[in-house]
Amino acid sequence: MDLKVPYSNITDKKHGFDAAKKLIPEVIAKFGVKAATTIDEAKHTIDAKGTGFSATIHFTETEALVKVDLNFLLKPLKGKILETIERQLKKVV
Repeated sequence: MDLKVPYSNITDKKHGFDAAKKLIPEVIAKFGVKAATTIDEAKHTIDAKGTGFSATIHFTETEALVKVDLNFLLKPLKGKILETIERQLKKVV
């Protein structure tokens, strides 16, 4: 995992997952890219895939785990992308 965001505003993964489902499309839009988002209710996982990138957010009992894979051209932006995701997740979890 590239990033771990511990819960501070919620008590369980269901609340974080539900809040993040609404938030993730907004975060993707901030970067101006198109992505297909897949939400797995049973596993509490959100996957986003687009041209040159994929991201997964998995909600455990105590934290949200984020994994971002970028193609060669986007790798220099990885820090900025993770920072933005972390900031947005901390608002809801």
